[in-house]
Amino acid sequence: MPAYAVVNLHTSYQVTPNIELFGLINNVFNAHYYLGGTFFETGGFHSTTRGVPNLMAQLTDPRTFVPGMPLAAYAGIRARF
Repeated sequence: MPAYAVVNLHTSYQVTPNIELFGLINNVFNAHYYLGGTFFETGGFHSTTRGVPNLMAQLTDPRTFVPGMPLAAYAGIRARF
């Protein structure tokens, strides 16, 4: 798996002592990356249900990669009582 870098931003503004506005942006540049990977058996699993084909047996590449989170933005208000 190749190396990667991800930029996340977070900001907040205290409106009053009890109210805060906040914003968060994850993966600002929408970088495509993988968190991890593994290998598996391409034979798949045997189905115990009659008439159900083994769809996993059609896979020929034993590599599996877990993609990282895409661009995401959040905003909100935090209130303390």
